[in-house]
Amino acid sequence: MKAEYLSHVGAVRANNEDAVYCDSKNGVFIVADGVGGKEAGEIASATAVRIVAEATWASQPEDEPAVLLREAFYRANDLLHRKGHEAGRDGMGTTLTAAICSEEKITIVHVGDSRAYLLRGEEITQLTEDHTLVAHLVRDGKISPEEAVDHPRKNILIRAIGQEALVEVNTVESPWEKGDYLLLCSDGLYNLISEQEMLELTMRSTLLSTAVQYMAETAYKRGGYDNISVILVAHD
Repeated sequence: MKAEYLSHVGAVRANNEDAVYCDSKNGVFIVADGVGGKEAGEIASATAVRIVAEATWASQPEDEPAVLLREAFYRANDLLHRKGHEAGRDGMGTTLTAAICSEEKITIVHVGDSRAYLLRGEEITQLTEDHTLVAHLVRDGKISPEEAVDHPRKNILIRAIGQEALVEVNTVESPWEKGDYLLLCSDGLYNLISEQEMLELTMRSTLLSTAVQYMAETAYKRGGYDNISVILVAHD
């Protein structure tokens, strides 16, 4: 498989609190979006990504990807929750979306509102579930998906790595076929570029790097209000 990635500070933020990891050789891809005051968000996202990446480096062929990722998520949560009690790091935490791709299957473990999408043919499917207040209200039928788009509280997380002593993680498995694409991104991308645009830019671009660049540039030109991160993986 082949992969390209980009992480950009955006047009407004002073720091990039996103962190990404892209290992196409071993099929491991991670996106995290940190939260917290001062440098806490940067520390949280980078630390969580490092812990999960290190777990994959030490893995054995017989290890079950879902179990491996979940255990790494729990370790990251424990460490960040302890660090969150240190001075200047109140409220530190991070979203965390990690995927391990084999020849036949994608395994994703996920917390927060960074996303993973599967692009197949003329369809794009969101594989992850947003752990936000507004997404919860949509799932409960209290507001419509259209109302959620511009809701003033749409960025409030109800689940993140490091903010509680215990964290519930979601696990998703999906078939992974030749010709498919996997896209991981932070909300700085998908809040400013539609799913249909993601699909069209990917399918129209000869190079993965071109598609990634176009997506990030589009989000930037539309305001770039948040950090922008995207990983695009092709099953060739």
